Amino acid sequence: MKKTKRSINEYDEVKAYFYGSTIELTNGIGPKEPKTKVIKGHRYVVLETGEIKNMNRESEKRTDNLDSVRRTMKGLRRLIVANFVSNEINRKDQLWITLTYREDVNATDKNSPEVVYKDFKRFIRKLREKYNPTIEYIAVLEPQASGRWHLHVLMKTLDHSKLYIPNSNIENLWGKGFTSTKRLKNSDNVSAYVMAYVSNVEIDLKSSDKDKANSKKVIKGGRLSFYPKGIRIYRRSRNLVDPEIQKGQKREVLTLESRKKLYKPKVYIRNFKNKYGKQIKIKTEFYTKKGKDLWKR
Repeated sequence: MKKTKRSINEYDEVKAYFYGSTIELTNGIGPKEPKTKVIKGHRYVVLETGEIKNMNRESEKRTDNLDSVRRTMKGLRRLIVANFVSNEINRKDQLWITLTYREDVNATDKNSPEVVYKDFKRFIRKLREKYNPTIEYIAVLEPQASGRWHLHVLMKTLDHSKLYIPNSNIENLWGKGFTSTKRLKNSDNVSAYVMAYVSNVEIDLKSSDKDKANSKKVIKGGRLSFYPKGIRIYRRSRNLVDPEIQKGQKREVLTLESRKKLYKPKVYIRNFKNKYGKQIKIKTEFYTKKGKDLWKR
């Protein structure tokens, strides 16, 4: 019999995010007493045993950077869901555009993201002037293993007017390389698509011609390590809607009465040790409102 994951206790302190038709509750569960103590010389003491260990500073830097990128990606996913969702006009006001460079703009160059964003700023200004001044966007950098940058752009009209732009026109306005333009559909899980593009890596496997269908492997999260430390992964226009955040006990933030309008939550549990050996247990619940309308507080 499959074991059911226990949901967050009603009296636990939680952080709640309200975005689109989704409500996300999360809490951190773990021992509050410190397991280690940092001392001079980039060392730390394991308090339970008194053992002194050296910090792996390079490993720590890499881990901290990956953790920072993952947190940014979570925030990005929430922002996408809050703004690019199904609506009464079947998303005719929304597009997904990919911008690439025909020449190498190297992702290892610390100045390259600023070059990309300056190019994008000129592009979006020309796009608004030509088509609609109310166009809003989220622009996300995607680093390639080759060292080049791609830019994924979700855009929509704030006045909900139809947004139709031929890809040939997009490519002319961009002027830097190949472009792709797609209309978002009601069946699209937009945030999942974008997260897959900017997070995962697809690699070729050695295989015979007969096995071409299985000749690729996707490494989930493999692209996250390509992002340089301190990079601004995405930019957004100012008129987008931010997720609403609340803190408090679960029973207060999401009352039993309000849960009658929601589907049963999906519960995810993550167990891990932080860099000081502290055991951490995180529970996250995702609720979805019943019906087609967006969540309204």
